[in-house]
Amino acid sequence: MPECLAKMSYESSTALKHAEAQAIAALSKWDEDAKYVNFAKEKLKASSKAYEQYRDAQCAFASSLGGGAIGNALEMRRLSCLVGMNARRIKQLDADSSTLPAR
Repeated sequence: MPECLAKMSYESSTALKHAEAQAIAALSKWDEDAKYVNFAKEKLKASSKAYEQYRDAQCAFASSLGGGAIGNALEMRRLSCLVGMNARRIKQLDADSSTLPAR
């Protein structure tokens, strides 16, 4: 099970990077002045950095709720958290970028 969660974690991180790239591509096609497009791209990059920090801290907290469980159980809690949070972030990025009117 830990190996499966590790694989899912890797796949969710890859999918998140893809969703971020798609959001940048959607911003590049956005029918808006270049200064606003560039501003939004900068904010997306900042948001992605902040999200990673928040996700890592939140999943460390989720792992700590395993208390005195053995190491594998704590790691499984952390990985499960990471997969779930990445899935929600991907959904949010898709929702936000899919509504932009293209040129």
